Amino acid sequence: MIYYQLSGFEWHDGPEIYLPDEEGPTCFYYVKFSKQQPVEKLKLIFIDMYKAEYSNYSVNIDRIHFFDFVKSNTPMEVIKTDDP
Repeated sequence: MIYYQLSGFEWHDGPEIYLPDEEGPTCFYYVKFSKQQPVEKLKLIFIDMYKAEYSNYSVNIDRIHFFDFVKSNTPMEVIKTDDP
């Protein structure tokens, strides 16, 4: 199996016209495949998952910024820390 971490966000308009755009919340999605996938397919998967997560909002797919895609041959694990 090949595991991917897909991350990105959507740019939002600044609170005033003269202010720059703001980053929306960064989202992380984890998917696995039996074969390596092309980047374009991973982008479409990220967009579909993002639109599903924010289905109550109007998502502009032209303003989505792909932050990082990470590939691994082993599954990602949660690591326990001693922090409260």
